[in-house]
Amino acid sequence: MRSGFTIVRNGVEFDYPFRESLLSLAPFVDEIVVAHGDSTDSTGEALEALRPRLACELRIVDSPWDPAMRKGGFELARQTNVALSHCRHDVCVYLQGDEVLHDADAEILRRDLATLESDPELEGLAFGWVHFYGNYSTEVRSRRWYRREVRALRRSRGLQSYSDAQGFRIPLEDGRWRKPRVGLSGARVLHYGWVRPPKVMAKKTASFEKLWGVDETTKTYDPETILPPLPGMRAWPGRHPDVMLERVRGAGDFDPFARGTPERNREYWKSLTTEWIESATGWRPGEFRNYEITRDLRG
Repeated sequence: MRSGFTIVRNGVEFDYPFRESLLSLAPFVDEIVVAHGDSTDSTGEALEALRPRLACELRIVDSPWDPAMRKGGFELARQTNVALSHCRHDVCVYLQGDEVLHDADAEILRRDLATLESDPELEGLAFGWVHFYGNYSTEVRSRRWYRREVRALRRSRGLQSYSDAQGFRIPLEDGRWRKPRVGLSGARVLHYGWVRPPKVMAKKTASFEKLWGVDETTKTYDPETILPPLPGMRAWPGRHPDVMLERVRGAGDFDPFARGTPERNREYWKSLTTEWIESATGWRPGEFRNYEITRDLRG
């Protein structure tokens, strides 16, 4: 038996694919716990309407967001831990509201989750990442965008959402955090957080950055510049998950490449060099990791 869990707040207003995310997760778990924040849009109604479409039980936990936790993104981690605390099963799979599992990876994911359940040495699974940027046919790969992260874990090992909820670590009695020992899965997480109409992206950014202590009254977000060209942008050759096809077909034609090329600054050349090293060796210099890979489950 497995649990899935996530958080969402104002997912409709900010155009999160949270419904598609939950639909992609449901086939792999027996329940999904959603920590639903104090939304001011129709997100609550959308969650209820989704209930009969899911292949598992849906449990919605009301969890208002705490404005006192707005610095460092810590409220995202707190809300994630609220959802995790309500999970009934030991093996839990987490997705954020803009992350979707690919149906093409279904057998890989089932196999690797079974390995996590049976191998007492593993505390979680790290998945590969595809970051879309600007539209549904462009991805970005660079040293600034993480290529792997933990999204399945054994709750009994004490894992908690860490920092701004990018990943999970294990808190120690002395106040430090230990990286979990995980298996590297061949399954992917597709990240659609940067695929929105520019006006929606600007509005979402203004709201989201308040979680890092940025006062939206002191900073403006111009839709014309909110999605600039970045190092590592490239055409994505794959197909999208079935649950995303309707959304992809209804998307506009915004093209980040049309805004020119990335500025040839120091960061650009660092990114280019790192990308070349990674493609040649599989090693990414300076990579930040929330985990320690102890088994490669790919192939």
